[in-house]
Order: sequence, then structure tokens, then C-alpha cells
Amino acid sequence: MEVLFKNKKTPVNIQIKENELLNDFVVVDSNMNEVNTKDIKGNKLILTVPSVDTRVCSIELSKFIELLKEEDIQVITVSMDLPFALERWCQANANHMIVASDYRYRDFANKIGFMMPEIGLFARGVVLVDSKGIIQYIELVENVHNEPNYQKILEEIKQLKN
Repeated sequence: MEVLFKNKKTPVNIQIKENELLNDFVVVDSNMNEVNTKDIKGNKLILTVPSVDTRVCSIELSKFIELLKEEDIQVITVSMDLPFALERWCQANANHMIVASDYRYRDFANKIGFMMPEIGLFARGVVLVDSKGIIQYIELVENVHNEPNYQKILEEIKQLKN
């Protein structure tokens, strides 16, 4: 698959498929602590973003905070940002999600994908995982300057409840 980044198509590897078990991965949170997804119970919405320091990424994360505040779902945002940038973003926003970096191990990039290898950043993407660890929905945004399909994601989250 490819996404548009700075008017150029960039290849993106995706290592996962819907209806498969999500591979556990280890990332680092904004306090430099390791976060292992096997320790996060319940339904999960995993967001990949190029950088929390960009306008579109910040808008997207803020919208998800607002849209999902009533939902029983754990939101995990993964980027290649350093934990210091993640902490700065958390301090500036009413954050109710896990913000994590894959800079240290590249475990998410290797096991899950969404990496744009020629620039070393993640594409904008969404992975919805049910409480059993099964991937229910995957979205790769074709232009990293666009936001994901919030309505479709909310519909998929509601399907988890049925």
C-alpha cells in the first residue's frame, strides 16, 4: 500500500489483517516507561500518527479524546516522537489516552507495520481490537494530511458492543 506524503507516494507496510489476533508489542510512554499491549485489557483503538507536533495529528487526537470519552475503549497512540514531545502534548491537552513512542525498539513497526520507511515515520492509521485481541477494523489514511473516517470508526466501535 502507499500513502501520499508531501505530494509523493510513499510505501507503507502493514503486517496485520482484520480477524487476526493482534501481535503483542512494546512501546515507550511519555514517561519513558515500557508499555506492553498484552497488559492492556479490554477493547483497544490504536492510532498511528506521523507526529503529535503536527496540526493534523493534534486535531485528530483531540477529536478522538472528545468522541470516545463516553466509550469503554482504551486509546493508544503510537508515533516515532520522542517521549518528551509526547509529554509536552499531553500537558497541553486534556489527554485520556496512552501516548507511546516506538523510537526505542521499533517493535510496533516490525510487528504491526504502518511505517513509511523512506522517512522513518508512521502513516496515519487506525486499528480497532476487541477484548479478545482480535483485529476488527483497519484503516490506513491514504493522504497523511487528512484525518481518518471518524464516523466509520465510531460505527465499528458500536459493533463491538453487539
